[in-house]
Amino acid sequence: MSLWEISFRVQYDYPFIEMSGRYPGIPISMWCIWNRELLQVPTRDREVLDGIERDVKRAGRIVEKWEDGEDARVFMLKCTCGNLDSHWNVVEGLQCIEVPPAIYRDGWGYLRVLSFDESQTRDMFREFNKRGPAELIKKRELPLTVLPTSVWVNSLFGELTGKQIDAVLKAQRYGYYTSPREITTENISKSLGISRSTYEEHLRKAENRIMNALVPYLQIFTAAERVPGREPEKATVVDHPKASAKSWNPSISAKVGVSKSSGQSGLSLSHTDAFL
Repeated sequence: MSLWEISFRVQYDYPFIEMSGRYPGIPISMWCIWNRELLQVPTRDREVLDGIERDVKRAGRIVEKWEDGEDARVFMLKCTCGNLDSHWNVVEGLQCIEVPPAIYRDGWGYLRVLSFDESQTRDMFREFNKRGPAELIKKRELPLTVLPTSVWVNSLFGELTGKQIDAVLKAQRYGYYTSPREITTENISKSLGISRSTYEEHLRKAENRIMNALVPYLQIFTAAERVPGREPEKATVVDHPKASAKSWNPSISAKVGVSKSSGQSGLSLSHTDAFL
């Protein structure tokens, strides 16, 4: 048995793909799990956001919305797969695994899919070609040994530099993340022979990238589970002056989690937008 990874783009009558064509240059990301869809729009342009919000409301029902840091708006929707000709339905119908997020940009949907059967990927392309143009970007065979560790680790940490990885490992090793904290960044930087400001820069960048990879799933999990104590504070809603931390990053996350529809265990890996 082999594992195939396919990156491609599609263009057809799907509201979120069509929406991106009306707002060129803005990569809109979508995650669809736990019967929720999280749509992340990296812009603060009020006119653009108002237009996108109108389009989103026409496509589905907005459950929540908020600002993400300084440069992104997030919309949480009830899953639209039952009402729309979603690419998620096409992929899952052929026993393939779509790797979130999907990226909608300039009138195209950029997708990444995993399959254990190469013939299923050909069937998938035939299905998409019935709807509109479908263009292969990259296809490669992966050894089964990459699951779940290597692919998962590369997806989550692949954008970290060596210095950033080292900064996090040293912080953990020396007790920086214990409570109470056992060491300061000043002590760690001295042991490494670099300035505190340089070390802290590496550490903060690493922490930000790791959190950016995890936050979208946490947001969806919180909204879907509805367990008391897991809800975001009301202070996180749109237009509050203390908006939540920045989490826009199309190279987002990977995890072994639950299926968006069934709740069964399944593989959920992220993709980067390097091909955009």
